[in-house]
Amino acid sequence: TGQLEPQAGVVRLGANVRLGVMAQEQETLDPQATVLATVLNARAMSETEARNFLHFFLFGGDSVFRPVGACSLGERSRLQLALLVLRGCNLLVLDEPLNHLDIEGREHFEQALDAFEGTVIAVAHDRAFLRSFAERVIEVAGGGVRVFPGDYDDYLRRR
Repeated sequence: TGQLEPQAGVVRLGANVRLGVMAQEQETLDPQATVLATVLNARAMSETEARNFLHFFLFGGDSVFRPVGACSLGERSRLQLALLVLRGCNLLVLDEPLNHLDIEGREHFEQALDAFEGTVIAVAHDRAFLRSFAERVIEVAGGGVRVFPGDYDDYLRRR
């Protein structure tokens, strides 16, 4: 699945934490299912409600009937984000979330993330994204971890 098992330690989530992971390679999506079926399987709702929901993530018209495997990488990224929103996650782990998005998809992604009220942990190399959203930077390098409070520019000044 592309996910590594911890080599040491324990990960403990609080009782009310609903974790959502947006993998860079979208390996959590069923390539055989349609976009619409993927959303309907995630939460009980009418087809009309699902189509209206998907419209916000730029899936309109017949695009909802395409198999996920026939979608572009950008479309799969948008679908993954839609599923995280739909599932009510309050802790998001995002692995290079903007990699496959075009400008319009990126704008919608950033709007959805801006409205998100939970915690986001993101691995990203996009400086504009980091400047827009980072409230703290955690640098993992040389076998260690350093925490830099403040935004991305604060991080650049202090490191």
